[in-house]
Amino acid sequence: MLPKKKTTFFLLFFLLILQIKYKYDMATLNNNNNGSLTSEQKKRIEENKAKALEKLKSKRKNDDVSNSSNSSNDQQKPLPKRARWTKYYEYDLSTMVDSKGGFLVEETKEDKLIQERKDQATKLSPFLPISADPSENPKCRDCGTMDIDPIFFQVFKLSVCAGCKEKFPERYSLITKTEAKEDYLLTDPELRDTDLLPHWSKPNPRKSTWNNMMLYVREMVEEYAFKKWGSEEGLDAEYERREAQKKDKKDKKFKEKLADLRRRTMTSTWERKRQQGPHKHVFGSPEEDPETGQTIETCQECGLTVESEEF
Repeated sequence: MLPKKKTTFFLLFFLLILQIKYKYDMATLNNNNNGSLTSEQKKRIEENKAKALEKLKSKRKNDDVSNSSNSSNDQQKPLPKRARWTKYYEYDLSTMVDSKGGFLVEETKEDKLIQERKDQATKLSPFLPISADPSENPKCRDCGTMDIDPIFFQVFKLSVCAGCKEKFPERYSLITKTEAKEDYLLTDPELRDTDLLPHWSKPNPRKSTWNNMMLYVREMVEEYAFKKWGSEEGLDAEYERREAQKKDKKDKKFKEKLADLRRRTMTSTWERKRQQGPHKHVFGSPEEDPETGQTIETCQECGLTVESEEF
């Protein structure tokens, strides 16, 4: 099968030959003195004309089909590959980590697995048990409404509505683990024990790669802290004792640093004197002591007094 370009060339060449032949026949017709043609000549002219028109029609039809097929192939063909020097890399800017070293940190499979586990640990599907008997449905412990918060009910086992949460923030506000340790003097094992203090784990808002944020209900934390330290007064006394202990440690550390500074200053003073060599007295003018009547001289630098005699 001939290529497309060669087929078009041969077709045009054939049409050119037919056109030359037709012109030759017309010239022969014009050169005829009688001006009349035989039936055979007329028939031949008509046949050649019909063949030329048929060839031209088929050529145009083939050109239209080839153009339509080329346009469809261009649409279906994939885009040409770029040159080697135009390659670029696409990065997801939302997953980039600032390494502080001028290079990009690629996310490994282990990092993805850790992130998936964190998401699963913090993912909650709120659920409320609904019964056909309205008396068996959970109700708010303060106002008695059945429109309770599903997260508080599922995580903290507290039946509280959204209105009561906003109305009593001193009871139902959420505090972090750091606040519970500093304000109520609780330890890490106590805060991690879900039987003692249930908590709600959420992704850390400061940085997603840090540990999950643990939230506690203030009322539950206060109740456990008062039970641990005896009462509210016991908690305050323990807090004051620890603050006084921190202050004593701070003062002691400051005194140790001050003593060390004095010691180093004294050492440097004696070292400077040692490098300067033995002290040379510079006595002033002799003076007479009114009590003893002796003549004495005093060093102007160290204050040493010696007796002297004038001749």
